[in-house]
Amino acid sequence: MTRSLFIAALALLILLPPAASAESLNAPRLTAGAGEKSQPTSDKGILGRLGRGFSLHKENYILPLTWGNTARDAEDAEVKFQLSFKQHFGRDFFLAYTQKSFWRILDKEDSRPFRVTDHNPQVFYRLPQRSTPWGVWGADLGYEHESNGAREPTSRSWDRLYIAPFVEYGRLRTELKLWRRISEEVKEDPLDPAGDENPDIEEFYGYGELRLSYESLHRHRALLMLRWNFAMDKGGLQLDYSIPTRIENLFIHTQLWTGYGESLIDYNRSLTRYGVGLQFRQ
Repeated sequence: MTRSLFIAALALLILLPPAASAESLNAPRLTAGAGEKSQPTSDKGILGRLGRGFSLHKENYILPLTWGNTARDAEDAEVKFQLSFKQHFGRDFFLAYTQKSFWRILDKEDSRPFRVTDHNPQVFYRLPQRSTPWGVWGADLGYEHESNGAREPTSRSWDRLYIAPFVEYGRLRTELKLWRRISEEVKEDPLDPAGDENPDIEEFYGYGELRLSYESLHRHRALLMLRWNFAMDKGGLQLDYSIPTRIENLFIHTQLWTGYGESLIDYNRSLTRYGVGLQFRQ
């Protein structure tokens, strides 16, 4: 049902007429992909509007080799990369897609498989931003689906409605994303593709996440993501830091993850991972 809802929302947004103005989207945003200025849309229908308003969404990076506390030898090292982009449609609506993959590139015996790839499509509405003496305030209201595209019994998925208010003050951006999971029926058979595949996921992910981002005058950027379930004393933390190179829009990227839920297959598994690579941002 939730997948049908997402398809219906996609069709609705495609049919929406273009916005008369995108001025409310032109305030600077520090988060990767959220700071690109949207261009005015045309009256040429969907083909005329695609490409205009297309921008990065979350961080886009590749970490050629990452290591964690579960690694036993070189074959346990993984390439981790994330691709994320969004398309603006009329009336301040957006469609976005994020893909995060873990590739066991040194595991020759198993033919260098992708251990897991998480897919995260979403649709959201951006409320008009307001400038105040205390910064630029705004919020996103949305629906998102996340799954790893695997078969049972390793399939994982969930759907959420969320609100994400944010404030930007100078070069600091703070965002608090709060969500409510869309419930599913309990499975009687673990191999049944219908029903809830991870009913306890909120015990490890909690009900929201805090993101802090700061970018210096020289385009160094630090990003902290924290989520926590205070009742269960479980959560996850990710710290990213990027440094500009001589190539425009290309940055050296470092990342540290610790806690539960780095990927959906590891939602109930605590681990620590670190890596160095490259990031692209506009």
